[in-house]
Amino acid sequence: MRLETRVCLDDLLRACELIQSAVAGLTVEEFLSQWEKQSAVERQFMIVGEAIVRIRQLEPPVYESIPDGHAIIGFRNVLVHGYDVADPKAVFELAGLPVRELIVLVAEMLNT
Repeated sequence: MRLETRVCLDDLLRACELIQSAVAGLTVEEFLSQWEKQSAVERQFMIVGEAIVRIRQLEPPVYESIPDGHAIIGFRNVLVHGYDVADPKAVFELAGLPVRELIVLVAEMLNT
């Protein structure tokens, strides 16, 4: 794996960990009432999506090993370009299990 790809995976992993930290212990109602948390989580999702875009450009086989890579990039695009239609409840839901699964996958990729 190229060094540049590893850097992107590191960025992706860190962003996922920050997402998990930001929502830890929160209910959806609490998340929806805290614009600072919403903003922080959305920013980290943008980093996740951009890291995957870069991985796709650098090493397509690594990109192809990321389940839902295309959908993650699409979500990033909604947050960046469709900020007014992004659903905060969907952001909160994605910050749960999907991010935990991505953390496990990326950690495994970095350890090989």
